[in-house]
Amino acid sequence: MRLIVIVINLIGYAVRTIESRKVRTAYPTFALLLYLSAPVTSADVSINGLSGEAKKNVQLTLSLAKEQCQTPEWKIRGLFNKADDEIYRALRALGYYNPAVKKSLVFDSKCWQAEFTIERGPQTIVSGVDITLNGDARDDPEFQKLRNSLLAEKGKALRHDQYEKMKSRLEALAMERGYLDAAFSEKELLVDKANNTAQVKLVFNTGKRKVFGAVTVEQNILNSELVDRFISIKRGDFYSSEQLAKTHAALSKSGYFGRIDIVPDTGNSREGQVPVGIKLYPGKRHHYSFGIGYDTDKGPLFNAAYINRLVNRRGHFIDANIDITPVLSTADAEYNVPLDDPANDFFSVGAGFKREDVSVYRSKAAKLSARLKHTFDSGWKQTLFIDSLYEDFTIGSTSNQVYLLVPGGSWLRSVADSTMRPTRGYRLELNLAGSYKNPISEVSFAQGSISAVWTHPMPWRGRFIARGEQGATLVDQFDKLPTTYRFFAGGMNSVRGYAFRHLGPKDNSGNVIGGKLLSVVSVEYEHYLFDDWGVAAFIDSGNAYNPGNIRLKTGVGVGVRWYSPIGPIRLDVAMPLSEADSSFQIHFAAGTRL
Repeated sequence: MRLIVIVINLIGYAVRTIESRKVRTAYPTFALLLYLSAPVTSADVSINGLSGEAKKNVQLTLSLAKEQCQTPEWKIRGLFNKADDEIYRALRALGYYNPAVKKSLVFDSKCWQAEFTIERGPQTIVSGVDITLNGDARDDPEFQKLRNSLLAEKGKALRHDQYEKMKSRLEALAMERGYLDAAFSEKELLVDKANNTAQVKLVFNTGKRKVFGAVTVEQNILNSELVDRFISIKRGDFYSSEQLAKTHAALSKSGYFGRIDIVPDTGNSREGQVPVGIKLYPGKRHHYSFGIGYDTDKGPLFNAAYINRLVNRRGHFIDANIDITPVLSTADAEYNVPLDDPANDFFSVGAGFKREDVSVYRSKAAKLSARLKHTFDSGWKQTLFIDSLYEDFTIGSTSNQVYLLVPGGSWLRSVADSTMRPTRGYRLELNLAGSYKNPISEVSFAQGSISAVWTHPMPWRGRFIARGEQGATLVDQFDKLPTTYRFFAGGMNSVRGYAFRHLGPKDNSGNVIGGKLLSVVSVEYEHYLFDDWGVAAFIDSGNAYNPGNIRLKTGVGVGVRWYSPIGPIRLDVAMPLSEADSSFQIHFAAGTRL
């Protein structure tokens, strides 16, 4: 931008000069414009004899390589003279202490060229590692494990970054485990250039391991007894940065607090005790959200959600959600109560309403429920429930109104390397439910299902996705079993190429009525073309069916993937390979599958 302004100003000056003084000053102005607009050319700096990391390190270290043809000769010669020291320093970092360098520098009328021919010589080997731990860390199992790991560097090639990493790992572990006064009394890297060997000597004095002192909490949001249950820091326990992080994560995950400050007062530790101050600030109590979208299985959709995160000082909270589409609409609300471990355990009571208008059936259902939720340390999420359900449904030529009391449980485990754009991970879900015929439950049945999704990166910017689902139901009166508990197949997240829930056993009139069993498998390959765009190819197979009458339906297709700021968006075109109502289906959906 500066160059453009200068040129414009000079042009204006030249025009004025021509008008007042004829043309005699126009030529110097034109020459100056040519000089300013001439492209900056880079000089040629050749590095021969090296490859890989050694060559790259020299290129990054060599000051001469950053200069242009226009750089004054005196500066180029000065940098050329100091190039030897820079090359030696770059190679020493990788363990090459005896390189041989030949160099040349040539100037011509247009530019200059420098050439370096380098023999890096033998790489220095770490012939010995001596690590001494003084203080309480001498008997600390974690320090013993780390020390044994570092001693294994003996016999490996010397790298200065690895030597620095050895020291950093000792210091980091000391801070993590409460050795707050730890320091090196000796840290030496002794290199024998003649024999190309090196000795590492470290003496690490940790002193006594600190413990947590008094923990003071400043807040006026929840009952203090509830807040204390989020805090894993206990007075007298060994100081641990892991426990500090765990406490912060638990308080943050709770949703009650807008800001969390945890400050260990290491400067005022007395008798080995470190006091900790925690200050909590209130978060937003009421949360509202609205959304619109489109799903090829369900049509246009509207969503609204509400959360009251803090009903009272006991931490009770309410969440409610409404989803409206032409095919499937739901409304539910839940009142949640934190239990003894408020970060992982909740009890809730709720109510919900569901309306379905699929072309193969219509249903209206109302439900009251009680749930006990627990998150295990392993990451598994468990929900035990009992539902009281009323459903009015019409399917095929059958209409029924049914009351059910359904206890059950679900277990979910989801692991992904990214929440928005996962390339590696899996999702596993198990569901069990059932009912026994009694005065408040009209049908006896037992049902179980398991579903899994697995994704793994492939070479050349690819990703493989496998999906499977298996379900089974035992029931005494299938015609009275509500559609909520029948199996159907077909649609975006089932067997693509077939309409939503249009696959399953049929009655004598040819109407799909759902089945007792479900089997679905899918394999898919995605390939990234650009940073945010990709393509996919897939094959799905499966169906809902009854025992002894399985007829798998298969669909194949291709798709486009857009990795938007709100998550992946998928558009698929699928063809059925078996008998179907149409020759192809277009499927559209958003969100990750893990």
